[in-house]
Amino acid sequence: MAPRKTLIGTLARALMTQMSRRRLPKTKGTLTMPGLNAPVEVIRDRWGVPHIYAENKADLFFAQGFVHAQDRLFQMELNRRTAAGRLSEVFGELSLDTDRFVRTFGFNRLGRTDWEQAAPQVKDALKAYAAGVNAYIEHPHCKMPLELIMLRYEMETWQPEDSAIFSRLMIWQMSHAWQGELVRAEIAEKVGVERAAELDIHYPNSNPVTLPEGIEFNALDPDGNLRNVLGPFLARGKGSNEWVIAPQRSQTGHAVLANDIHLVLGIPSLWYEVHLNAPGYHVTGVSLPGLPMVLVGHNERIAWGLTLAFSDAEDLFVEQIDAQDPARYLYKDEWREAEIYEEEIQVKGVLEDFIERVVVTKHGPVISDRVGHQDQKVSVQSMSLQPVPALEGWYKINTAENWDDFVEAMRLIEAPQLNVAYADVEDNIGYWMTGKVPVRAKGDGCLPIPGWSGEYEWVGEVPFEEMPHVLNPARGFILNCNNKSTPNDYPHHLGNVWMNGYRARRLEELIEGREKISLKDHRDFQMDLKCIPGLEFVACLDGIPESDADVRMSLRLLRVWDGYLTPETIAGTLYEVARYTLVRELLIPGLGEELAFRLMGKGVHPLLAKAQELYGHDTTTLLRLLDDSQSWWVQQAGGREAVIQRVLKQAVNWLRENLD
Repeated sequence: MAPRKTLIGTLARALMTQMSRRRLPKTKGTLTMPGLNAPVEVIRDRWGVPHIYAENKADLFFAQGFVHAQDRLFQMELNRRTAAGRLSEVFGELSLDTDRFVRTFGFNRLGRTDWEQAAPQVKDALKAYAAGVNAYIEHPHCKMPLELIMLRYEMETWQPEDSAIFSRLMIWQMSHAWQGELVRAEIAEKVGVERAAELDIHYPNSNPVTLPEGIEFNALDPDGNLRNVLGPFLARGKGSNEWVIAPQRSQTGHAVLANDIHLVLGIPSLWYEVHLNAPGYHVTGVSLPGLPMVLVGHNERIAWGLTLAFSDAEDLFVEQIDAQDPARYLYKDEWREAEIYEEEIQVKGVLEDFIERVVVTKHGPVISDRVGHQDQKVSVQSMSLQPVPALEGWYKINTAENWDDFVEAMRLIEAPQLNVAYADVEDNIGYWMTGKVPVRAKGDGCLPIPGWSGEYEWVGEVPFEEMPHVLNPARGFILNCNNKSTPNDYPHHLGNVWMNGYRARRLEELIEGREKISLKDHRDFQMDLKCIPGLEFVACLDGIPESDADVRMSLRLLRVWDGYLTPETIAGTLYEVARYTLVRELLIPGLGEELAFRLMGKGVHPLLAKAQELYGHDTTTLLRLLDDSQSWWVQQAGGREAVIQRVLKQAVNWLRENLD
């Protein structure tokens, strides 16, 4: 049977390959498209990137929608169905849980509100973009993707609201903090508050912050000297990877911006590179199929890059729901009526629609049933679940000409929370953290809080002018690798869920290690493989007894390791397996496997939230625990020396079994 199965598989693959090639986009010649006001030229370069030249913005966005549909129509269809909670119409009960999750958070409702409240230029862009997508869908010479043919359904026309709804899903996925609250609460319940505190996030003191000098505004004089000036909003005071280098530190003599956006890898990529050119609108960079404009890139005057800021703009509230009437909840000693949404979900193969009953309190939607916490009713309050003019912000940054225009665009991006790096043709460099951050009447947002008392409400927001930002810092560069943004004397609480800062520390070492930075240096920085926490782990091995041959060999390899995680490294591979094994040895006995993996960053949903803000902090926790021989977590694992020896031996055995 095996040869027959192989033959069938080979034939099927060949047939699907042939069918797919027949559906490749038309990239040469002329197409006549109803809806255009004037001719549009689309030139594909040798990498397949479309360069779109139009005589007006409406035609420009029309053409962007068309080329997105040419290359990514099935991806766009999946994204809009995911965001609207309509996957079950195509995939049946398999995707019902995802649709229920999405309908509970309400991206469809939020997107429609954003569309209704959108600025005129944003509505025009979304309409033109939708018309371009539909022109592709309806054109007789354009063939539907193979996936749609195999699923046997006709694609609906694209609506401007579809783009707005999809943008809400992206905004939510780039916002962080509430998932970690659940994990912290469960750990405290499992092992007690004191032991749980040992596992909480602690930003290493040796790792850098983005604004070590606080908020700085400076101008660049014609002679190249920096002088302190007042910024457009605030006098100087306290306050994925990106960096910006000022001209005095650059070998080119001009500002340079570098950015590597760490979002989930996929085929096809989330991003789509495009060049858009029309009178009053000339920008190039990466876009999102399903949305017009460019999200990260540069125009003729400015460039910008993004990393996730990980500021805390989300809280979980434990609600007291009336057992007799689930539409009522307690707040300040009185029963209030919740908003109720009856969400109808069509399920393929099922005669009756599924009804998801969504309850929304003053804080936000009750999500506990969807995230596995049915024992308590928990709602989430999030800046990402409020109407925001973010699309207008992206429109304005696409057309910005200088720092002041850039800042006005930042003001409109009320969610998500992002670190946005800036450079311009006048050789200014800057940075601004977007996203509103709440001011809390009480508490710090680390744990779920009582929703009925009224004591923990959001009573305001950190003023926009006081959000972390800098223009032309004296040290001549700005960097962010999702690390902590501000020094400890910054006057506002932004949370404590920053990434651990080791990437930022390595990047700072590389930048400070060169008097002038070349373009090759920037490329090399992006590809640097040195692992600082790995070397700190090796430093913890001093004094470990060489109990047997495997432990002795491990210690010998690790102690001469240069810290680089190259494909050829033996010691680096040993470190990665030993680190993972040690985390399991320390956490699982006290927490159990499921909760331990959640502490390591596992998210609440395999499609929509694969990871959360605790991801990456298990390594810093491990190093901190090994430095404390009295730690309960180390003691329950058998003591520092015993657990390290055991882990090294297990790592060697695993490598022999799997990689020999």
